[in-house]
Amino acid sequence: MVWQTYLVIYFGTKGAKPSEIIKRVEALGFVTTLGTVDFVYIWESKPTKEQVIELADKLTESLRETGCVFNLDTHD
Repeated sequence: MVWQTYLVIYFGTKGAKPSEIIKRVEALGFVTTLGTVDFVYIWESKPTKEQVIELADKLTESLRETGCVFNLDTHD
């Protein structure tokens, strides 16, 4: 089983451009995808709740002041 965290971003009209937001997200290790989710983060092993929260904290810090909102979904 491969555990993945799926990320959907909702861009706002005030704040950073989508291209800048994408660069920030990819710098955290997410891969851009096409389809129902925007990005995926692939874990080397099953993540703990704390690891997923830490990833969410990093996203929040990286996307601060960009005007976007995001949703995470982690499962195998």
